[in-house]
Amino acid sequence: MPSYAPHRPRTAIAMAAAALTAITIGLFVVAPAKFDSANPAARTIASAKGAPTAVAISPARIDVVGIREPEIASAQLEGSVATR
Repeated sequence: MPSYAPHRPRTAIAMAAAALTAITIGLFVVAPAKFDSANPAARTIASAKGAPTAVAISPARIDVVGIREPEIASAQLEGSVATR
Protein backbone atom coordinates (compact mmCIF):
# COMPACT_ATOMS: atom_id res chain seq x y z
CA MET A 1 0.00 0.00 0.00
CA PRO A 2 1.51 3.37 -1.01
CA SER A 3 2.12 5.89 1.75
CA TYR A 4 0.64 9.37 1.61
CA ALA A 5 3.08 12.13 0.74
CA PRO A 6 1.74 15.69 0.86
CA HIS A 7 2.66 17.94 -2.06
CA ARG A 8 3.54 20.92 0.14
CA PRO A 9 5.82 20.60 3.13
CA ARG A 10 3.88 21.21 6.31
CA THR A 11 6.81 22.91 8.01
CA ALA A 12 6.96 25.67 5.41
CA ILE A 13 3.21 26.29 5.69
CA ALA A 14 3.41 26.42 9.49
CA MET A 15 6.30 28.89 9.35
CA ALA A 16 4.46 31.08 6.83
CA ALA A 17 1.36 31.07 9.06
CA ALA A 18 3.43 32.08 12.09
CA ALA A 19 5.10 34.87 10.12
CA LEU A 20 1.77 36.21 8.84
CA THR A 21 0.36 36.11 12.38
CA ALA A 22 3.33 38.09 13.69
CA ILE A 23 2.97 40.65 10.90
CA THR A 24 -0.76 41.03 11.54
CA ILE A 25 -0.30 41.52 15.28
CA GLY A 26 2.51 43.96 14.63
CA LEU A 27 0.46 46.06 12.23
CA PHE A 28 -2.83 46.13 14.11
CA VAL A 29 -1.72 46.08 17.77
CA VAL A 30 1.88 47.11 18.26
CA ALA A 31 2.18 49.84 15.62
CA PRO A 32 -0.89 51.85 16.73
CA ALA A 33 0.27 51.62 20.35
CA LYS A 34 3.70 52.94 19.37
CA PHE A 35 2.27 55.85 17.36
CA ASP A 36 -0.18 56.80 20.13
CA SER A 37 2.47 56.79 22.86
CA ALA A 38 4.43 59.56 21.10
CA ASN A 39 1.85 62.17 22.18
CA PRO A 40 1.91 62.48 26.01
CA ALA A 41 -0.49 65.47 25.94
CA ALA A 42 -3.31 63.21 24.78
CA ARG A 43 -3.20 61.32 28.08
CA THR A 44 -3.44 64.48 30.22
CA ILE A 45 -6.41 66.18 28.53
CA ALA A 46 -8.95 64.59 30.85
CA SER A 47 -7.15 65.73 33.99
CA ALA A 48 -6.62 69.27 32.68
CA LYS A 49 -10.34 70.07 32.55
CA GLY A 50 -10.68 70.45 36.31
CA ALA A 51 -12.73 68.88 39.07
CA PRO A 52 -15.87 66.91 38.25
CA THR A 53 -19.20 68.70 38.60
CA ALA A 54 -21.76 67.41 41.09
CA VAL A 55 -24.97 66.28 39.41
CA ALA A 56 -28.36 65.95 41.08
CA ILE A 57 -30.46 63.09 39.77
CA SER A 58 -34.18 63.61 40.08
CA PRO A 59 -35.91 61.30 40.86
CA ALA A 60 -33.19 59.57 42.78
CA ARG A 61 -34.99 56.24 42.52
CA ILE A 62 -36.68 54.53 39.60
CA ASP A 63 -39.17 51.74 40.28
CA VAL A 64 -39.62 49.16 37.55
CA VAL A 65 -42.73 47.05 37.82
CA GLY A 66 -43.04 43.90 35.76
CA ILE A 67 -46.16 41.78 35.47
CA ARG A 68 -46.12 38.31 33.99
CA GLU A 69 -48.99 36.90 32.08
CA PRO A 70 -50.42 33.84 33.79
CA GLU A 71 -49.23 30.68 32.15
CA ILE A 72 -51.99 28.93 30.29
CA ALA A 73 -51.76 25.28 29.43
CA SER A 74 -52.14 24.73 25.72
CA ALA A 75 -55.45 23.24 24.74
CA GLN A 76 -56.74 22.08 21.41
CA LEU A 77 -59.78 23.94 20.22
CA GLU A 78 -62.79 22.08 18.92
CA GLY A 79 -62.65 21.55 15.20
CA SER A 80 -58.95 22.30 14.85
CA VAL A 81 -56.70 19.46 13.89
CA ALA A 82 -52.92 19.56 14.00
CA THR A 83 -51.48 19.00 10.55
CA ARG A 84 -47.96 18.34 9.50
